[in-house]
Parts: sequence; C-alpha cells; structure tokens
Amino acid sequence: MQKFSLILFIIVFIYGCERPEKPIKPFDRGGIITNTANMGNTYNDHIFFNLDSNKIVKTIKRMDWDIAFDCRNDKHIILLNNGRGVYASATGKTNFSDVKDTIGLKFLWGQPDLNLDSLAMGQWWLKPSEIFIINLGRDNFGFPLGFIKCIPELQPDKSLKIMWCKLDENTPKAFIIKKNNQYNFNYFSFLKDELADIEPPKDSWDLWFTQYVKLVYSDDFKITQNYQLAGVLVNHNRIEVAHDFTTPYKDINSNKLASYNFLKIRDGIGYEWKAFNFDTNSYSVNSQLNYIIKVSDGFYYKLHFLDFYNDLGAKGYPKFEYQKL
Repeated sequence: MQKFSLILFIIVFIYGCERPEKPIKPFDRGGIITNTANMGNTYNDHIFFNLDSNKIVKTIKRMDWDIAFDCRNDKHIILLNNGRGVYASATGKTNFSDVKDTIGLKFLWGQPDLNLDSLAMGQWWLKPSEIFIINLGRDNFGFPLGFIKCIPELQPDKSLKIMWCKLDENTPKAFIIKKNNQYNFNYFSFLKDELADIEPPKDSWDLWFTQYVKLVYSDDFKITQNYQLAGVLVNHNRIEVAHDFTTPYKDINSNKLASYNFLKIRDGIGYEWKAFNFDTNSYSVNSQLNYIIKVSDGFYYKLHFLDFYNDLGAKGYPKFEYQKL
C-alpha cells in the first residue's frame, strides 16, 4: 500500500510540475492587398512580382532578350521571346551556306506552358544537329529586326553551345550558355551578342507580367490561331494555380482549399481575366475570375483582377487584388 502511495505521489508531482501549454497565437494573414503592374501602353516593361513582400522584384524591357535556355539538368528547352515577335523554323540542313532564305519553311511560335510537344524548336537535343532560322521580331517602332540562323548543340556539361550568324552570312560565331540552378532560365540576346540579365533568382519571384503567344480560339473570327497577348506567367518552380470562377471573391477562404485542383502550369493565370471588345476597341476585366495560388513555402493566396487601365485611361496597367488565405 505504501509502495502504491509513493508511485501515485510521484505521478501527481511530475504532472503537477509540467508547464502548462501556451495557446498558439493565430497567424495574422493580413488584409486585402491591391497593386498595379505598370507594363505601359505598349507593354514594353515586363515585371517580376513577389506576393509575400508585395514588391516588384525586377522590371525588364521587352527588347532585352531573344532566347532562354532551361536551367534544369534534365530539360534543355529553348524558349523564344515571342512577346516581341520572335519565332523559329527548322531547316533540316547543317551547312550554313545552304541556308539563304525562308522560302517553304514553316515557322512556329511555341506555347508558354513548357509542354515538350508545343515548343517552337521542339526537343532539339534528341535529334541530329540542324540549322534553325529565327525571326528576331520587331523593334519598339514596329520595324522588323531580321533573321539569324543557328545550330544549337548540347555540351557534355549540359550547357548550350549556339553557333549563329545573320541569314545573309555563312561564317557563324559561337556562344556558350551555361545552366545555373539558382534560376529557371538563362537568357541570350542575338542583337547584342551577349547574355541578357532577365529573370531574377527562382526563389525570389512568383508572377511575371509579360507578353507571350498563345494558341486560342477567337469567338469573333470563329478560328483558332496564335495571338500575341499580355498576361501573367507564374514561376513554375514554386507556384501552382487553381481556378474558382463560381465563388464570389469575398467568400473564398482556407476552408475551400481542399476542394481545389492545383496545377503547375506556367500560364495558369494567363490572359483570360481580360477580354477585348472590337465594338468599343477596349479591354474589360472580369473580376469574377478568381485564381487560387499555392506557393511552395506552404502559403496560399486568392487573387483577381480589377482593371487594365490607369487613371489616365491608358491600357497596360493591370490592377489586381490578392490576400493570403
């Protein structure tokens, strides 16, 4: 009996001396944030944005780059700056002197979703080397910038060696674009013959307000074709997106997160939050299109757009509202 009393005393003493648990302080998710991406009337400024800090990480110019090389070790995608009108065609030839014009060639824009089946230059690294012709698009005044021809070659260290010259030349020069795992892509400018400082480190940004080409169906013309669009691409390294086009924005909360289907698609936000009206020659924004954003750090946001014009009535100023869930 004495032994039982001693054990009971020890148990009571130990539990009685335990520190009481402190209540967990509720996480302050903050209020609704409103911001504007000032791309400009001609969309010349392309903007990288961080949701958590509510800050522009970097602004670059549309003219600053021509191609981008995937920094993932197992992917070697080459993207084109088709927001400036850059597109490409394979020639099937390997001798620079045999490629003199664009007659009979099929040029491709590529799509923004990084699907390997929808790239302008395809899975070039799995095929024999060949010359591609690249249309460099147009300058800010609408004048054509001409064509170059190039051969991309994957190097043993997974870097990209690109040999290139102007269409009317036959002596190529070479440039090496290396991978850097701190970034999604490394960029190159044929116009300046140098690397282009475009994308911030991949862990520092979430949204890219930019221009790209998308294959879409036009209700106005009843055809499917490539359109050059101003929209939002997401950082596919850290962002997944779901859509909620039925629930009012104010009613979307963390209780609904389990019901959403999140997809890691680069144009998961895209351009459809705005529409062009040919009768009024203006854009309208549908604020009922809600985007639920999942960030790799575990946070979620709801976001929708409010306007595409600034106070002076100039287009190219997407105004958006978002809140942490």
